[in-house]
Amino acid sequence: MSQYPIANESTEDTLETADTLPDAVRLAEDSAKRGAVGDLVSILDSDGKSVGQFVLLPDGTVQEQPIAPARKPVDVSRS
Repeated sequence: MSQYPIANESTEDTLETADTLPDAVRLAEDSAKRGAVGDLVSILDSDGKSVGQFVLLPDGTVQEQPIAPARKPVDVSRS
């Protein structure tokens, strides 16, 4: 079973799968190059969490995007 699915975040399609993280990075970069400008291509772990994101820029280059940490919900009931 492949460890790292590569997914287009806009279409939610699984594009490729990889057994190793270095292979997943290469496949994600290649998939981003073939996609639409601005679409995020993510590498997912076995829990479905993104471990890497890449985007095609208007100049044709692919850039890795930082992944924001999950935020804790704010308790507004203590106002």
